[in-house]
Amino acid sequence: MKNRGIKLVVAIFGLALLAQNANGADSTTVEVTIPKGTLQGLETQTALNGVTMYSFKGVRYAAPATGTRKFSVAEEVEAWDGVYDATQHGSRCAQICVASYSYYIGSDDCLFLNVYTPNLDDQASLPVMIWFHGGDYNFGSGDSDVYGPDYIVENGVVMVSVNYRLGAVGFLNTKDAAAPGNVGLKDQVAAMRWVQDNIEYFGGDPGRVTIFGDASGAGSVQYHMISPLSAGLFAHAIAQSGTVLTTWSISYTSTADAFALGRVLGINTTDSTELVNGLLNIDSKDIARAAFGMTTTKETMAGALFVFRPSVEVDVGQDIYLPADPWQLLKTGQINDVPYVMGFNKDEAIIIATSISNAEFFNSNFDGFLPVELNLTASRDSEEISEDVTKLRNFYFGGNNITTNDVLPYIELQSDIYFTYGTAFSLKIMATYMKSPIYNYLFTYDGQLGFFKKFFRINMTSGVAHADETGYMFYPAALGITPEIGSTEEKMVYAMTRMWTDFAKYGNPTPCLSENVTTIWDEMTIDGNYLDINPDSFMDQNVFNDRVKLWASIFKNVLGDYYSYFE
Repeated sequence: MKNRGIKLVVAIFGLALLAQNANGADSTTVEVTIPKGTLQGLETQTALNGVTMYSFKGVRYAAPATGTRKFSVAEEVEAWDGVYDATQHGSRCAQICVASYSYYIGSDDCLFLNVYTPNLDDQASLPVMIWFHGGDYNFGSGDSDVYGPDYIVENGVVMVSVNYRLGAVGFLNTKDAAAPGNVGLKDQVAAMRWVQDNIEYFGGDPGRVTIFGDASGAGSVQYHMISPLSAGLFAHAIAQSGTVLTTWSISYTSTADAFALGRVLGINTTDSTELVNGLLNIDSKDIARAAFGMTTTKETMAGALFVFRPSVEVDVGQDIYLPADPWQLLKTGQINDVPYVMGFNKDEAIIIATSISNAEFFNSNFDGFLPVELNLTASRDSEEISEDVTKLRNFYFGGNNITTNDVLPYIELQSDIYFTYGTAFSLKIMATYMKSPIYNYLFTYDGQLGFFKKFFRINMTSGVAHADETGYMFYPAALGITPEIGSTEEKMVYAMTRMWTDFAKYGNPTPCLSENVTTIWDEMTIDGNYLDINPDSFMDQNVFNDRVKLWASIFKNVLGDYYSYFE
């Protein structure tokens, strides 16, 4: 049974609006020369306070991954003659448009980044923030239609946003040299290396780079925290509503999925080289269409909305990005130890609330809510599965079947599956190894700039949905919405961007208090301290403690010795 309804709604993971950001009538051109050549960008003013900002869009950070390079690791971009036009965004990577799953956008020639800076002095040494967009590893872009840099740049920070390969093109893994896997994440590494080599020409300091992202962008950030290829390329990290310890962020069936994709597209083979050669001759938009229809409703119940996502690699003579399961890497302390922020929003799964219309199917297939990671330690028998199903049904639905009236408990269940337990487990495990500070948060402000419920016409008047916090960090140029002067929304924009950029500057989100930041954000420590972010922010301990304890009891065997931290 297929369920395109769920997929259409949850595609908000990478809001890929078609509208493009206008350059603005008052913009003038400006040039910067980097080692590969000269770039022409624009001098504009930020949307909120009119601060001078220099933008360089659609800059190639790697050579085009086209033709026979479609599934291969990105290569270094060549130098160019003349002046490179960096006044417009480059192409998005091939994907389904979230506004209509029958419409496809983007191309293979998509390895572009955007640089925004308040200062072009190559001695300015400003902190740098690299944004990785969300989209469940299958959608989205770093363009300013949604992720406008204005509020970040106003805080004296250089911001970079990145496009990277998505879906089957970005995450096809045959476990051999034909398709080594995770090239989408390796694209991000290539972008970070570009920043190391070039950001000083835009006023940035390569030694003060913070990576941050939302949803699969946050999953990417946490992957960089455990990948040997990412070591030394960043100084701080922020993961917003995304983790590697969740079904939607890791695949354990990548080889089988690769061959299944081939069969959908008429490539009937058991030879990986023949498979990949066949896929090279198929347009990436057709590949995206085929991959989109490969997931069943039952698979989506635990978050496996899309087949192609990160997976463990094997040694085929290339640099390995993910050498082992993320659970193993975290539990054995193989972590790039830098100051780290991680958290999520109060009512994340509001964006899939309408999928409760499948309640009858859910009741008949309740074990579908159990994540596949539960099978990591050993095969589980029917009795264990039945016990876990009973735990979930009792905790969220009072032991009863789900009905279409159970919207709020259903939102809690799905929020926990997608974000809560993976974040809680990650942080407690990391806290046992890391010397650098960890900061945990829960974003609870339900304001007018959290527009994601409205975009998907969710009929709920309250609740803090997935990605709502980004409305207080970025200026969505496609919508042209800025907070009203003196409003609570304006206060939250200043508070969020101050904490995030102070973390980029100092590795501490509240080194001092200000008019809009009035609560010291304490380190998490093993006690589970977290900041509840709203207009009256306060510190508390152990986000959603009872819900986390439930999931810890279900994951007891996988957690092993770490289970004691959740009893």
